[in-house]
Amino acid sequence: MFDAIMTGMQGILQQPSVWLFFLLFFLFILVAYKVVKILVRALLIAVIAGVFPIFANMFLGMAIPITAQNILWFAMMGVEIYFVYHILCGIGKIAELITKPFSRGKTKKVEKIIIMEKGKDKHEKKKRERER
Repeated sequence: MFDAIMTGMQGILQQPSVWLFFLLFFLFILVAYKVVKILVRALLIAVIAGVFPIFANMFLGMAIPITAQNILWFAMMGVEIYFVYHILCGIGKIAELITKPFSRGKTKKVEKIIIMEKGKDKHEKKKRERER
């Protein structure tokens, strides 16, 4: 019975449309996860930014009127600032990917090796001190 199932699966997996379906399904889940993660963070930032006028009045001595309109305004401004930040971070990552082939990666590797060697020296000194 297991052999029959595996033979049937091999026939199905040889069709390109099935692989395309699995690829699209994986991409859908990946994009949906990222979107939900961003929206949850945006909601959290909206709550924190909405509480800011209350915090500013109580602890900072500011005279911000506590109205629903002000709280919503601060919440929306917080979300807008978060989205601008998120977009700028995305642009930075894209720029980094574009410029990565032109950067000198060898110098970073050399610096890491030097740092690792310095760390080894410290550990060896500690071992010698413990032995004494």
